[in-house]
Amino acid sequence: MTKRIKLLIVAVIIAAVVSSAIIVPQYLSETVKSDISFSARTNNEPLYVAHRGLSSLCPQNTLPAFEAAAEYGFYGYELDVHTTADGKWVVIHNDTVDSMTNGEGEVEKFTFDEIRKLKIDSGNGIENHRNLQIPTLEESLEICKRSNIIPFIEIKKCDVKYMQGFIEILNKFGIREKCVVISFNFDYLLEVQKYSPETELMYLISKPTMEAVDRCAENGKIGFDFNYKKAYMRPGVIKYAKEKGLKLGAWTVDNTIDCDLMRAFGVEIITTNRILP
Repeated sequence: MTKRIKLLIVAVIIAAVVSSAIIVPQYLSETVKSDISFSARTNNEPLYVAHRGLSSLCPQNTLPAFEAAAEYGFYGYELDVHTTADGKWVVIHNDTVDSMTNGEGEVEKFTFDEIRKLKIDSGNGIENHRNLQIPTLEESLEICKRSNIIPFIEIKKCDVKYMQGFIEILNKFGIREKCVVISFNFDYLLEVQKYSPETELMYLISKPTMEAVDRCAENGKIGFDFNYKKAYMRPGVIKYAKEKGLKLGAWTVDNTIDCDLMRAFGVEIITTNRILP
């Protein structure tokens, strides 16, 4: 695809998004006077975050995936954390170990010693990686420290009584002001904020709403990190978040046309499985 054709496609899609938002009645209150424009796409290059590490090449949420993200020059990598039954912070996406390992059961029911006996046996490029274990948060942050890459730590499910331990880990690596903590659970973000107000936070949200923007703005300008597919019918919400001074992130963007459209929305952080920086 030539650059001219690509730019034309982006312009047409943006025009369609804005015009459809004005035509569809249920979105009128959120999209009137939207100033999203094609020229905005050239303003700033977003920062790219590798989703669960470079998960298109290596098994997700593993040390090789994080190493690959660093090697390919990503600004940051995203990792998902849970707490075990005995309070250890481990890196895995799902609430259970079933899909990624040779074990079965909920992460929170395993002790750390039990979960470390499991072997990761699934994921892209698994044939190139043997004897992989579920990493700890500390092991994952060692790569950040060594490679000068920013960790985007998504708290998936945890017992909040272990939150002080989480902050102690950030302290250990000296990254309370150099990491980003993200979550779909707003209460988790408030817990982090209580113990570490200097840590940057972003609220993950599937369907952008005005109410969610207000909640972020009223709690120390927590960043607004949304599902990019849902943003096309709600451009007014994204504009409102920008007006409130919130940092914007979009996930999970895996083609360059959508990436360009997110730039037009003013998105600063792009989380991706495939787009290389």
